[in-house]
Amino acid sequence: MGHRFSAGQKLIASRTGSLMRSIVDDITAGGTGTQMVTVVDHRTSILPLVLTGVGVAVLPSSWTRLARRCGAVVAPIEPTAHLHVAMVSLPAHLTPAARAFLALTRSLAQQRAQAA
Repeated sequence: MGHRFSAGQKLIASRTGSLMRSIVDDITAGGTGTQMVTVVDHRTSILPLVLTGVGVAVLPSSWTRLARRCGAVVAPIEPTAHLHVAMVSLPAHLTPAARAFLALTRSLAQQRAQAA
């Protein structure tokens, strides 16, 4: 079971337009009594604010290891939100490194599609 926000919790959020902010907006709209106390321009500012006790925050799961190493408690939010990303490039004039990266991302996308 994921973390449930309790009444009166203070949330640190990023600016409108990110998936993290969308989750925070859903939490505050859900009638939990939580409130946004700080809105930051850069998500790199969020963890230090959590660590100094300003509030709780929604961060990408890739931050889990660092947050735990810094002493923060990490809990999953359910249902899980997924960010869908796309690779965008021009069809010509790619460097060898860009061509290799494009081939790798296509291969990974095909593997995931077959596994689903």
